[in-house]
Amino acid sequence: MALRFRCEHCGKRLQVEMEPGASAMCPYCRNVVVVPADAQAVAAKPAGQPGRGAEDGQAPEEPVVESSAAVAFVAAYLPSWGTSVALHLAILLVALTLGAAHVPPPVKVEYQTETVTKDVKKFLKEEIRTAEKSRTTRKAVSTQVSQFAMKLTENPVPDVANNGLKTVEIIGIGGGGNVFGGMPGTGTGRGGGAGEGVNFFGTGGVAKKVVFVVDHSGSMTDSIVYVKHELKRSIRSLRPNQSFWLTFYSSGPTLDLPTAGHKLVPATEPNKAQAFDFIDTIIAIGQTFPEDSLKKAFECQPELIYILTDGEFDPAIQGLIKTLNAKKEVTVNTICFIYSEGEPLLKKIAADNNGVYKFVGEEDVRSMKQ
Repeated sequence: MALRFRCEHCGKRLQVEMEPGASAMCPYCRNVVVVPADAQAVAAKPAGQPGRGAEDGQAPEEPVVESSAAVAFVAAYLPSWGTSVALHLAILLVALTLGAAHVPPPVKVEYQTETVTKDVKKFLKEEIRTAEKSRTTRKAVSTQVSQFAMKLTENPVPDVANNGLKTVEIIGIGGGGNVFGGMPGTGTGRGGGAGEGVNFFGTGGVAKKVVFVVDHSGSMTDSIVYVKHELKRSIRSLRPNQSFWLTFYSSGPTLDLPTAGHKLVPATEPNKAQAFDFIDTIIAIGQTFPEDSLKKAFECQPELIYILTDGEFDPAIQGLIKTLNAKKEVTVNTICFIYSEGEPLLKKIAADNNGVYKFVGEEDVRSMKQ
């Protein structure tokens, strides 16, 4: 016995072999319907028998369908085609997002300082030193006994870059701190100094205000690392009641410690750290023209100026310094580094300005390497 009723959703007539209250799926609207209790009981139609009306030439009735509990269950949980498309797109989007989140980061390449230094040196030797060939052939000489030899010390020579070494506590100044052949101290401890000492490559001085004027021309490619090291050591030894400034010169624009108005800064730890970072950025390039740096140095109104070069100044530099220091209020110490061509003029500049001349030769640099 079959039951016949109409779908409550679309109105189509359905026929099922189920009990009243059972669930069935409408093949027209794909909704789940419940067989009503007042469904019409009809004889089951044999399989393959045509519907009523097809025999007498009349239009066939609406087709009837059979259903079951399994079909009803599938109909209840099978999503429509629109829902299926949306579901698949959502799954695809989630997969792409998770894939992007797990993309491995790019490989970070770290370059060793030694490799970069070799590449820079190779470039500067090939491209920059050609400009220096027109200068007088140099012969390295060292006729003086340098105070720069650091003997019997267990402290390694720091590199230009910050290598994490602890800062050495300063204990002496002037004649102090020179035990075992070391450098004169720069503190106020055992040496009994006045607390305003300055020392640069073994050239001492007493001043509250000091400026360093340093050559960074291309001829210093192989040696500027040692100048940077000694410059840091000298600045590190200054006391908070002192102030300093520094400028580098070549044939290009001067490279100056970035301070407001090119003014001296107190020798505090933050200012020293800023100076060390600035020194690390300097490379050797160009030729030897110190005019602009000297003018800026005297504008700072210091008490002491250090001038370091490995080259030979134009004789007019002596007259320029004489004009800038007409009242002889500034002491000018000069340092001839590695090469001796500029030695005569540097000696005159130091003598004219109540300063000290010093030659730093290969032996001094070799002692730094050790």
